[in-house]
Amino acid sequence: MGAYWFLRLVLVLGILGSCVHGLGVNWGTMAIRKLSPETVVQMLKDNGILKVKLFDADQNTMTALAGSGIEVMVAIPNEQLAVMGDYNRAKDWVKRNVTRYNFNGGVTIK
Repeated sequence: MGAYWFLRLVLVLGILGSCVHGLGVNWGTMAIRKLSPETVVQMLKDNGILKVKLFDADQNTMTALAGSGIEVMVAIPNEQLAVMGDYNRAKDWVKRNVTRYNFNGGVTIK
């Protein structure tokens, strides 16, 4: 009976695994020894990573991603969520962290 459930689980995981159409990466910046953004972008490209989600729109990170072809999703940091209820503050955040990198040859932001 135990082998039956194991085989069933393997079959389900195999079917689900074949349905994946892409791989995304969350790029964290909380580390003791950070790699340079240029190095990380090159590692992502070398490993065929096409998408990354950032929870911190750091200028160096965004600049390194410019022109890389990697699709970027920029999220608002958790500590700023409460103040984003104010329209003008949210608009300013988008201008500083998204719009300034949205140009031909810039960051592919989704």
